[in-house]
Amino acid sequence: NETFERLGSFGIMAIFTVYLLNEYNVSQAYVAAKFGAWNGVADFLTVIFAFLADAYIGKFVTIVLGFLLGMLMVTLTAIVPQLRPPHCTNEERIHGQCIGPNRNQLAFLHVAMFWLAVGGAGGIRPCSIPFAVDQFDSRTDKGRKEINSFFNWYYTTFTLVLLITSTIVAYVQTVSWAWGFTIPTVCLFCGLVLLFAGMRIYVLVIAEGSLFSSIVQVFVVAYKKRRHQLQSVGDGIFYVPPLKKTLGSKLPLTSSQFRFLNKAAIIDNNDEIKQDGICMNPRRLCSIQQVEEVNWLMIIVPIWASAIISFLPMQIGTFVVGQAMRMDRHLGPKFEIPIPSIF
Repeated sequence: NETFERLGSFGIMAIFTVYLLNEYNVSQAYVAAKFGAWNGVADFLTVIFAFLADAYIGKFVTIVLGFLLGMLMVTLTAIVPQLRPPHCTNEERIHGQCIGPNRNQLAFLHVAMFWLAVGGAGGIRPCSIPFAVDQFDSRTDKGRKEINSFFNWYYTTFTLVLLITSTIVAYVQTVSWAWGFTIPTVCLFCGLVLLFAGMRIYVLVIAEGSLFSSIVQVFVVAYKKRRHQLQSVGDGIFYVPPLKKTLGSKLPLTSSQFRFLNKAAIIDNNDEIKQDGICMNPRRLCSIQQVEEVNWLMIIVPIWASAIISFLPMQIGTFVVGQAMRMDRHLGPKFEIPIPSIF
């Protein structure tokens, strides 16, 4: 399913900039602005849908939302001539006589791109890998080996898909936009069929609340109990609830550099715990599991922040495409290298 989905999404987005420049008769600055806005919306929707998946609708439902609709709408723009402006010849383009898209054509295109963001970035990106990991039992050696194997195959197919979309699919799109967009759409449909085919055997983890609320809860409770002295506190009076069936393993108490957060798990009195070991008031007591999750999250924040610097140069995709469109890409007298192959 992931392989088909990547074939579909990369097959369209790899050459979508060229499609807008050539078929919608818009400027490179216009395309750069639209793609910048689209990427911003897509990344923001990733956070929103991750929250919705954890708190309300679950990962499986989130994955199947909307992406196929966006792909179908983009494919329709290549098949139906009325959904895009008249074709512009090279001579008309040189003299600035091309006719741009009207309001209805732009509206249809914007809705299609919105649904691509909703389904692809919002639905699939934050949920596909966690949903796959849910299928393995991380409490056993066999399950942990299977998770490692899954990641190896995931990134292997990821690389192969990039190779296929930047060569074969990109070449088909230079011959026919309709076929070049239909093939990725069909691939995505096949992926959805495979996804639904396994519904009876999936491990579906019930949505039980967002990690964001748990993070806030740890900081608030730790602040309320800031006067407690950790030096005189033993591990025995920290709150460790029974292990849930949906939780693969318990995180042990560590002596990290954020030890002040451990105060959120200190039990003030036995009245805070029910007979079954469950906390009576989550606003006044957090589990060691919650505290350790926040500890590890804060540890990786510097790594995440450093990745921002490395991703900044990658936001020049439209500039690279514009340069490639002006290059002599001929390899021999007849064959011309597709633009996404250079990108």
